[in-house]
Amino acid sequence: MNKEDLLKRIHEDWLVMILRGDTAQQTEDTFNALIEGGATLVEVPFTTPGACDVIQRLRARHGGRIVVSAGTVTTPEQARAAIASGAQGIVSPNLYLPVLEVAVEAGVTSAPGCFTPSEIADALRNGADIIKLFPCDMVGPRYVWFMLGPFPGTRIMPAGSITLENMQTYYDAGAFAGVVGVTTEMRLLDEVKTGRFREITECARHWIAQVRRMTSQGAPA
Repeated sequence: MNKEDLLKRIHEDWLVMILRGDTAQQTEDTFNALIEGGATLVEVPFTTPGACDVIQRLRARHGGRIVVSAGTVTTPEQARAAIASGAQGIVSPNLYLPVLEVAVEAGVTSAPGCFTPSEIADALRNGADIIKLFPCDMVGPRYVWFMLGPFPGTRIMPAGSITLENMQTYYDAGAFAGVVGVTTEMRLLDEVKTGRFREITECARHWIAQVRRMTSQGAPA
């Protein structure tokens, strides 16, 4: 899948699920349960033990059914390791140009974390595909709408308190995609820690069903 196809897929499926597991096995098993429930966009952060192994195994097991990104990538070395393991995207909590350059040179999707207009402009000038608005909870959906004025067509992906209650508002404001925490916004911390995978799958089905209803209606003009 080339980059343009990946970006189209991310926009169409919209919801990226991120999980910081305690162990590689816990993370992998939880993602498998989420994927069974319909999740197609998953982000494995480098704060998770064995992140590269998890990325590799998820890609091998699920193939083209999913898009796997590496998250919380803060160094060029991490970015290279993630890409070598099969990561299709590099997501960072901040704008650090050496990390962005690795993603751009490798031809994978890049999503540096930005918060100000200056950071957004710098990221776009240096080839960022998606702007991860983080933490979005500090500014809200209206900020997405305002940023699309001076930066029309920019793919803004809010992260940090996307919920079932507010995702429609972000989508209507023009958010290209949204990132949801599995143990935080999805409130699955206990289920993840105790391995209650059936409940994790059912929760994923609920979230994905709402996303499909939302995207099928189309964003307002």
